[in-house]
Amino acid sequence: MDNFAEYLVKKRPDSHDNLKKILLITATILVCAITIFFTILMRIPFILIITFAVIYGAYYLISGLSVEYEYAVTNDEMDIDKIIARRKRSHLITVDIRKFEAFGVLDETVPKNDDCTLVLCSDNTGEGEYYADLTMDDYGFTRIVFTPNDAVIEAITASLSPQLRMKLRKE
Repeated sequence: MDNFAEYLVKKRPDSHDNLKKILLITATILVCAITIFFTILMRIPFILIITFAVIYGAYYLISGLSVEYEYAVTNDEMDIDKIIARRKRSHLITVDIRKFEAFGVLDETVPKNDDCTLVLCSDNTGEGEYYADLTMDDYGFTRIVFTPNDAVIEAITASLSPQLRMKLRKE
């Protein structure tokens, strides 16, 4: 029997994203005001094209701050993709769930490891976050932090090693 689940989670903007938006809007307004001033002063309509290009560029960059993560669990494999502004998809990581060394709810009791490769693909709320630790050939010790729904958790749990599944039941 095949095991399949997928889930799409939208990342909430953090303070860095909001600061980028404010700076982009401010810069756009400033550049548009300057170009309109030169259009009126020098009567060169070509500068209006620059104004529209700046506005479109700002829109493109601001919409690019909208990020979603897609988790897809197929049998013993989990794929995580990053979707930017619903126009660009990039593959983040593919992992074998059977190689998970630790898996569970991310809270204060989970030991922190500064020497690991961190794959952060959660919704950025801090609620309902799970972690998975494993060792990968390319990245070494890796921790994945994500925000799955119940179907993805069940699909992952079904593919975990028996030792890790027993450990989860005890908790």
